[in-house]
Amino acid sequence: MTKVVSKTVLSVGLLSLLVLSAVAQDGASSAQTQFQRGFFLQVHEHDLAGAAAEFEKVAADPAAPEPLRSQAKARLAQVREDLAAANLASLMPPECMAYAELVAPGEHIGRILKMMDLVGPPAAGGDKPAGKPIALGGGLYLPADFTISPALVAELKKFRGVAAGLTAVDNRGRPAGLLAIHPGDCDLVRGAIETGVQLLEPGEPIEGFKTYRIPDFGWVMLTARLVLVSDARDQLTAALERMRNPQAANLASSASFKRVAAESQGALVFAFVDGPQVVKRFGPLLRERDGAMVRALLDLDHFESLVVTLTTTDTTIRARAQLNLTSGHHNMLYALIRTAPITKRSLERVPKGAAGVLVVGLNPAGGPAASAPEGQKPPSITAMDIGREFFNNIEELALFALPPAGEATGPQKFPELGLIVAVKDPAKSEALWNQILTIASLFGARAASPPAEVTIEGRSGHVYQFDNLPPIAVVRADRELIVGTQAAVAASLQASANQGSIVHDTAMAPLIARLTPDTSKALLLDVGRAVEIVAALSPARQAKELQVAAGLTRDMKVTVMTEEKPDQLTITAELMGLPRFRAIWSVLGGALGKQGVAVKQ
Repeated sequence: MTKVVSKTVLSVGLLSLLVLSAVAQDGASSAQTQFQRGFFLQVHEHDLAGAAAEFEKVAADPAAPEPLRSQAKARLAQVREDLAAANLASLMPPECMAYAELVAPGEHIGRILKMMDLVGPPAAGGDKPAGKPIALGGGLYLPADFTISPALVAELKKFRGVAAGLTAVDNRGRPAGLLAIHPGDCDLVRGAIETGVQLLEPGEPIEGFKTYRIPDFGWVMLTARLVLVSDARDQLTAALERMRNPQAANLASSASFKRVAAESQGALVFAFVDGPQVVKRFGPLLRERDGAMVRALLDLDHFESLVVTLTTTDTTIRARAQLNLTSGHHNMLYALIRTAPITKRSLERVPKGAAGVLVVGLNPAGGPAASAPEGQKPPSITAMDIGREFFNNIEELALFALPPAGEATGPQKFPELGLIVAVKDPAKSEALWNQILTIASLFGARAASPPAEVTIEGRSGHVYQFDNLPPIAVVRADRELIVGTQAAVAASLQASANQGSIVHDTAMAPLIARLTPDTSKALLLDVGRAVEIVAALSPARQAKELQVAAGLTRDMKVTVMTEEKPDQLTITAELMGLPRFRAIWSVLGGALGKQGVAVKQ
């Protein structure tokens, strides 16, 4: 009986051990699965919140092996920092007077390379070469199918960004504030920093994170994911507090910063200047007469902010600067340059094929004024009409350029230039501009000659002669005055018929589409056409080289425009149509061949 009981107890004990072992193994297996899921969400899906939830489970699971729990805790710290540093401005002190950040540079570099057809896998070893490589010297060659490896672009995309907040500038001009570097998953950058800081003098850790002293500057601290640099240790401590406490005051939570940052999402470069903070710091330096003049001209007390961004899309590179003023400002400098929005009425007279056009709005649009019929005696004018012309009569101006008509000859060669003056009273404008050009021609020519009458496209006008310049014609249209070379004036008069204006030019349509109701001034430029004009006016040898450049820039377009609202000035510049690498390679091969550089057979 005793033996039976002993065997039973032994059997139950062994069975319990097996069950406990199975449960432990099942717990370990479950924790391993959760860790792997968290790793996948963190590294591949970039779902930081989901990854944090999985790592928290593993770290709190007593059945999980200790090494796995340690890894889960380390990963959890990384994910939490990534979540806290998703907006680097949230790490900055709220009193920053300036802030700048570089965000996800790899994404934007990748877009630019794609625009130029430079991203793709290298040609396989057995593939037939796309063309003869160009010998660059020193045993180096540039193949026709040259590409940037996607692996390099992918590595660049791992780098998250850099941000700097400026809180002060001392009397020696040294900046004070905080610099945050987020290497992301780019191990090359992270490893280089972690290796390099070991050469610096170590300091006391801050909440368990290593610190190092930078001679004659400040401190650097390495956290689980970030590199923080500051002139003062207390800035590093405060940054840690802001990272761990989202409710702590920070730059990103300020109302003025929130508004401009929301409008700049997705930018490669973002810079912000806080007007009140700048005035608070530098305002006391504006003393006596010079300081009073600056305050009167700029009205610094109503300076809200300045924002600068650089952004890319799949087809464009865009830079934007925006000055924000508070309501009720009296900024005299802005008042001097601010004009009415353009109506695009003058563009109806700009002919197709123009290389570029500069449009300037001057006065608000209005109905046509009572004007003398064409052909009647011009109205009398006075000196006061000059002021009325620019401050009331002219609605907008459009200056355009066309290739030279016919064969350009002589030492002085000029493109065909035209100016469209959209006005309310064309008769008054015609009389005024004819008077101004008559006086100018008398003083601008060694052999002065009176203006001659001319008829262009059925419209009568006058033509003026100047030394070293082509004849300048002035012709009155329906509600516009057209001034320029005779070929440009003729093309302008023809433009409004049969959809011949730049408004119906397919090459310029994308540029005109970017004009907004608030656009006051704009430069619309077709770079390829502009280079062709320069080539037509250049000596034969340079002309051939410029024609090649025109081929490269055939699709390149540039716009620069301003939006001038009562309390906001925005300047935007945009570049589109970057040249493709294959075209660059062809031009480079031809140029090197002419210089005697070998092209490998």
